[in-house]
Amino acid sequence: MNKHMKKAMELRNETPMVNNCAQAILRTYADELKLSEEQAAGLGCNFGGGMKCGGVCGAVTSGLMVLGAMGVDEPDRIKEFRQRITDNHDGLINCADLLKANAARGGVRKEHCDGMICEAIGLIDELAYGNDPT
Repeated sequence: MNKHMKKAMELRNETPMVNNCAQAILRTYADELKLSEEQAAGLGCNFGGGMKCGGVCGAVTSGLMVLGAMGVDEPDRIKEFRQRITDNHDGLINCADLLKANAARGGVRKEHCDGMICEAIGLIDELAYGNDPT
């Protein structure tokens, strides 16, 4: 688990939990994006729960936001980000579908969402830093 994943999990494990998946990712990269954590949390507040309506997973949307802010916007690299996530989840990318599939396997929601966050962060770090987030 790298430094970004550790920070995201610290944010997700605060009590009470106040960071959705998008906020946890955006706040994790706030310093690198020259944002305050409050700004990052504000940007991500409406993307948790698939834009609060079960749409595209907030870990995916915030991952794409972070990559864009880091200057990673080549279509092939962005396609790779999305494709690797969908490949890992039976073609699913929408929050509602991912959660439904997780529940059908007997999974725990928070563990699933934390896994999606770590997966997105791993891909961000790979695509933006070559896996070395220094």
